[in-house]
Amino acid sequence: MQGNGFRIALTVFFVGLCGYYLYPSVQNLYVSYQMGQMEEAERVEYQENNRQRLERIRENSLNLGLDLQGGMHVTLEVQVASLLDQLARNKDESFNNILRTARQQAQEADVTVLNAFLQEFEAQNPDGRLSRYFRSESDNITRRSDNSAVEEYLQAQVDDAVQRAMEIVRNRVDRYGVTEPSIQAKGDQRIAVELPGVEDPSRVRNLLESASQLTFHLTGDPQQLQGAMQRIIEYYEPSAEDSAQIAAADTAAGEAAGEEMPQPADTSDAQMAEADTGETEDGTAIATDEQGGEQGTSLTGPGEDASQAGPQNPLLAAMQPLPRQQAPIAGRVFASDTSTVRELLSRPEVQDLLPSGVQLMWGANPVVTTEDGREAFNLFAVRAEPEMTGDVVTDASVQFRQQTNAPMVSITMNSTGARQWARITGANVGEPVTIVLDGIVYSYANIQERIPGGRTQIEGLESRQEASDIVTVLKSGALPAPVNIVEERTVGPTLGEESVRAGFISVVVGLLLVVLFMIMYYRTAGVVADIALLLNVILILGILAGFNATLTLPGIAGIVLTIGMAVDANVLIYDRVREEQATGKTLRAAIDAGYEQSLSAILDANITTFFMGVILYSFGVGPVQGFAVTLMAGILSSLFTAIIVTRLIFDYMVEERSMEVSYG
Repeated sequence: MQGNGFRIALTVFFVGLCGYYLYPSVQNLYVSYQMGQMEEAERVEYQENNRQRLERIRENSLNLGLDLQGGMHVTLEVQVASLLDQLARNKDESFNNILRTARQQAQEADVTVLNAFLQEFEAQNPDGRLSRYFRSESDNITRRSDNSAVEEYLQAQVDDAVQRAMEIVRNRVDRYGVTEPSIQAKGDQRIAVELPGVEDPSRVRNLLESASQLTFHLTGDPQQLQGAMQRIIEYYEPSAEDSAQIAAADTAAGEAAGEEMPQPADTSDAQMAEADTGETEDGTAIATDEQGGEQGTSLTGPGEDASQAGPQNPLLAAMQPLPRQQAPIAGRVFASDTSTVRELLSRPEVQDLLPSGVQLMWGANPVVTTEDGREAFNLFAVRAEPEMTGDVVTDASVQFRQQTNAPMVSITMNSTGARQWARITGANVGEPVTIVLDGIVYSYANIQERIPGGRTQIEGLESRQEASDIVTVLKSGALPAPVNIVEERTVGPTLGEESVRAGFISVVVGLLLVVLFMIMYYRTAGVVADIALLLNVILILGILAGFNATLTLPGIAGIVLTIGMAVDANVLIYDRVREEQATGKTLRAAIDAGYEQSLSAILDANITTFFMGVILYSFGVGPVQGFAVTLMAGILSSLFTAIIVTRLIFDYMVEERSMEVSYG
């Protein structure tokens, strides 16, 4: 074994390194097997007692792709129409009609919204100039810019919006904690996202689609709101003639059925209790949520019987007004009725009855849950124009209130935001203020004192998970344009387990066939090749674990292919050794000549294949990249085992043990 010190050290180093990176994966398999043998209660207790250890083991284990461990595949589409609407100035009815038509054409035909918009603009305004609506000082787009310059500007804005959306989505996914996500551009305005191991699709869906527009609003005057809501209720109040027709129809229906008219259902389950209020903390928060309203008020209008309100007034049938209160809350609505109330209140003639400059927004969390599990939400009246936006937020973190351990989001602002927040809170002491994220009111409280320092809190959150998600979207930044999920596929864990099982069987069968062939054809040398082959598989997995790569089903196919290719180098060496032995050389001399003369051919074949793997990884996506990664890892490990490891074994057998080695 003289002269093999470097080879031995190199082999021990790489095998030890791969073993180090694979150890957590082996631990994970063993722990999973142990937990599978436990009873449900015992398993839950074990997970609680060893949560940090289990999380650490999973984080360091070999990553499995979407097709192996399950997860989500989501296709997001950047809403270019909304982006054009944001970029446009001096919008008129003609612009709105063109944009509306472009959106419809893009949905019906294979054309982008931007191209459809440009074509429709040209069709309706042959001599019109796009600079009438689109200008940008930073991009030198002025009133005098021709249409081609504006078109280039709009295309650049769309491309930039897609790229920024990809980066923001990637930041949000990374902060969410998904291992090895795949985020790729798909066409001109779509983003394909693969999230392995995701167990809560609805949470991920909200996280990806959230625009992350944080705003701070003062509220409308409660007295004006109460008068406006009364007028809106009266607007939907049916006439006396309508009421008589309804009563006559109900009576006729009851007589036709030959039955007594049913009595109205007990509405006690619709009673809505009031949320508790709390204390502020050291002036850093505004106050805890004050939801307002009268405790125990049923879902009816003031002074009305529940049996009559429903059929008579569609708004009162779905929404509970909160009379005689000082809070700017338009009403309270069960979750199942929010779409109905939204439709009723969105009508233009109803919007005209609201106080000027006031907008209605839903609360983020239910203020009460009935015994049968129904959740009710407040509908807030806030000023449409925000006092300040989330651009001033520099940091956000999850905190817990000391008295109740309730989760909240602590927000830190820059110097500009701190001055604005101090001015707003100082000028509106005693008045309510809302913190709004993507049009949803997350925090509503009275300002108790001027708040300097640029720190505030979002409270009234349901769980730490919700607080963490808000922190994620705030830290990741706002999307340049809204994104919608246009395609979603969820791969269940059962399919993943079947894929793992099928892949494992394919590797084992392929490995056994190669092992048996090499032993039968090359005898003793075949056994040495098989030892190198087994070590080759371990090194491949170690390389993947060491580089934090993801093992996918195509990756397993790459391993199976590598198993077949790994013995190619041994076949070249063994045949060359047999040829040298046929010329009368000793076994030692034949081995030296076989390895030396076959080296160039082995390197040529494997290097060219490795370059093909590099090309596949560079230009491929998803499954193609998974195949390329394992192919390249397999080539490197097979070269090492075929040239270094097998030579060490033969040298030991011939020099140290003086064994006769058969090459078939």
